[in-house]
Amino acid sequence: MLVVLTAACGGTDEAPTPGMTPDLFGDTTTTTTVSPLVVPGWTATDLPDLRAAADECVADARTAAVPLPDEGPETVTVKSGDSLGKIAKRFDRTVEQFMRANGLSDPNMLKIGQVLLVPRQRTEEIEVPGGPVIRFEDLVCIIDTRVIAYGSDGRTLGGTGQILVYVRWPRIEGPRDSPRVNGRLSGLTQAAVKAFLDDTATSVERYGYACRESVEGRCMWLQHQYEVLLATDEVLSLRNTVRRLSPGAAGESAEILTETFDLGTGLPLAVADLFDPATAWVEVVSAEAVTRLGQEPWADERRHAGAGPEAANFTRFNLTTGGLVLSFAPFSVGGSGTNTLSITIPYRTLDGFWAPDGPVARLG
Repeated sequence: MLVVLTAACGGTDEAPTPGMTPDLFGDTTTTTTVSPLVVPGWTATDLPDLRAAADECVADARTAAVPLPDEGPETVTVKSGDSLGKIAKRFDRTVEQFMRANGLSDPNMLKIGQVLLVPRQRTEEIEVPGGPVIRFEDLVCIIDTRVIAYGSDGRTLGGTGQILVYVRWPRIEGPRDSPRVNGRLSGLTQAAVKAFLDDTATSVERYGYACRESVEGRCMWLQHQYEVLLATDEVLSLRNTVRRLSPGAAGESAEILTETFDLGTGLPLAVADLFDPATAWVEVVSAEAVTRLGQEPWADERRHAGAGPEAANFTRFNLTTGGLVLSFAPFSVGGSGTNTLSITIPYRTLDGFWAPDGPVARLG
């Protein structure tokens, strides 16, 4: 999507204020310590076309309907006297499989005439790869502000400033489609794009397009890229590497964000869901994390702050076939480079601390 916009220039005495960059998963808000630059002679100007282009970009950050094959999936219509248990037994499936395939949160809330997808057989019963089918959605917005771009030395960068958004996010499709999961991922994507574009549009309106640091003449861009670390019939675990260059920022910022879903309910898992609450799992996980961080090449006085014995330090986690992957808040566990640092703790290392019927135990 390429959007051409217009703007005006003039003079102003308005003092710049520090830029705000909301945490894209809603946990915290961080403030830059450097005030935004002001383009020489710029007058604060409303840019409705820029706002409209931003809104169009946000609207595009949604999943499209997935076309079904011509023959369609097998379905069943709920009749009087039916229960989900009876329907599941009729098709030699489980209630949980029907709930997952149809995005149901309550097995007792069926309605007469309701059409349900019949879930596929479990992967050990048919010769297909394990886990749901994942398709990635791409969003690319290049917004030409038509505002002349300036560098920190007050000189033009040789053209108009652009705002770039690139987001690649996953969705589950096919018979195992999970509306709650897809809806949350789409919502997170839209919220991330909206927060970034609100920030950048406000900065351009107030101060012009001014760069403290630029990459190919551009200093306002956002990139989100998800990786699937685990996809089974029961769990989907995603890692999202976020990179951004925001107005007024002294340089590019990067961090790892995570989501792990229980596909039976469609809801995100919390780190406490993994462990037996009767055990001292926080202290043990902390000790393991500190030990493994000590083997990394970054070391300073902040080394262990983000891996101390507090459950909140381990909310950025992923499940994999090999172990529990922990990521950390930017700069909370060391120096340069640790904002995208992850470590892996083998599951066997924490034997005796996992919840007996929790996600890790079900991984086998």
